[in-house]
Amino acid sequence: MDRDWARLGAALKAAREDLGLEQQQVAEQIGVKRGALRNIEIGDFSRVTPTVRTYARIVGWTDTSIEEVLAGGAPTPTAPTGVEEVTTADGTTPDELPLRIKAALAAGPLLDAVVIDLPTEDGEDPEAQMVVIVKGRRGDATPEQIRKALLQWEKTEAQIRRSGSQ
Repeated sequence: MDRDWARLGAALKAAREDLGLEQQQVAEQIGVKRGALRNIEIGDFSRVTPTVRTYARIVGWTDTSIEEVLAGGAPTPTAPTGVEEVTTADGTTPDELPLRIKAALAAGPLLDAVVIDLPTEDGEDPEAQMVVIVKGRRGDATPEQIRKALLQWEKTEAQIRRSGSQ
């Protein structure tokens, strides 16, 4: 069976672009250089590597999608992580999240999540909230890398909260 590597590369590139992601962003998420991603996108590879599998997950494909595209079919999108069970205060489901947000939610470990009330100018009760989800960029991060990311998030969260109270 012939495997169409250029077709797979083009499909991955199209999926990345549909999500509004830059090559550099995806390369950093995977932990490779941008040139490695470019080689995948032009079909300059001949086997399915962990990098290619991670790329497929980042763009929201199921684990079998790579083989489906190589065989001439279409990729199967994954269900958005955690979106189905989210409902609004009145019990309805919120509008679809943008694809790039779904991709970011699907990649890397969840490090933290926080809901912050947005300040009002008149000091009244907040009319809106900001939901912040902090994700690691790589699923294979070391404990030290996760610790550093969490320390950076703590600094950033403190800045956000200070700016809201001014």
